[in-house]
Amino acid sequence: MGLRWITPSTARRLRPFWRRTALIGFGFLGAAFIVFMAFTLLTRYLSVHGLDDLASAEDLIESFDRVMHTSDHQPLTIREPLRKWTGDIPIFFDASVPGWHRSMAERQLPLIARLIGLRFILTKAYDRRSTLNIVLAEDTAAMRKEARRFTAKINDSWRFDDYFCFAIVTTTPNGTIQGALAVFGEKRQSTKSHSCLIEELLHGLGPNADKATYAPSIFSKFTFPVEIPLNDQILIRALYDPKIKPGMSSEQTRKLVPDIIHGLIEDVKARGPEALYQH
Repeated sequence: MGLRWITPSTARRLRPFWRRTALIGFGFLGAAFIVFMAFTLLTRYLSVHGLDDLASAEDLIESFDRVMHTSDHQPLTIREPLRKWTGDIPIFFDASVPGWHRSMAERQLPLIARLIGLRFILTKAYDRRSTLNIVLAEDTAAMRKEARRFTAKINDSWRFDDYFCFAIVTTTPNGTIQGALAVFGEKRQSTKSHSCLIEELLHGLGPNADKATYAPSIFSKFTFPVEIPLNDQILIRALYDPKIKPGMSSEQTRKLVPDIIHGLIEDVKARGPEALYQH
């Protein structure tokens, strides 16, 4: 025979308590939902508004150091040498890349080429030693396979289940990029997949971390613009300024970047975004 712990009279007396508990629980759920929706709407708003607004010189200078010299998976105190291409960039779109994504990426290439002063050359073959390779990999196993295909340095510490997209670059000892892999993980057309592909295309050119201090930015974990914002264009143009050399340390670029960025800002104010173009 089972033991009855709660009698009918006790249950009646506990009804107000359970009611209040349920209301409090629903209140917490409602508040969490409101916060989530507010964050989502704010992210969407910041992703499409202010694309042509100039950030302050201080924000751009600090963002250059964060984006070019740090890593998403390491603290800000750790700085890495700068990486960039120095010649024409062969680019290969794998057969896995859907036509919509490829067309969207190719539309960005003329602008990027003007900013960096180098040409993109479409190629028909994957080459990890000399080419920027763009690939679709829709799950963790596929991402790991593509990463290991590109470099033998991949180990179990890489948490591909945490990635929606990623890029890997290989360099010479002096910091010149030899080859790059840009991987995105969603075939369907969406704002996030669109933004992610642009992001990794740019990461394949040298930017390393999503730590910009302004919004919107491709180099941010919180905004997903589908065009390259003006401030990001300034960072890319500064990276490919002739005074900035591959392999430079954070200390070295901090002596040069402030003057470069101040000059670019003044040029943009006087002549518009076209002032950033190198050819």
